[in-house]
Amino acid sequence: MFEFTLISNEAKIFSGQVEKVTIETERGPVEILSQHQPYMSRILKAITYVKEDGTSEDNPIVEGFIYTNGTTCYAVV
Repeated sequence: MFEFTLISNEAKIFSGQVEKVTIETERGPVEILSQHQPYMSRILKAITYVKEDGTSEDNPIVEGFIYTNGTTCYAVV
């Protein structure tokens, strides 16, 4: 589990513990897990995250950016 925050210009969409975050990038899908190496990328189509209760949330987006340092992850869409 790791801390994930999804925000837009208008509001905080989600903030909490997740099992994984999956994004669509220019080079294809990327899955971010706990202790992931530091990573930053542009998000092109969608972002999906699995919450600590096991439910998943899909968010179609136009574009955005994601950053993780291995213990926290931020997505700005």
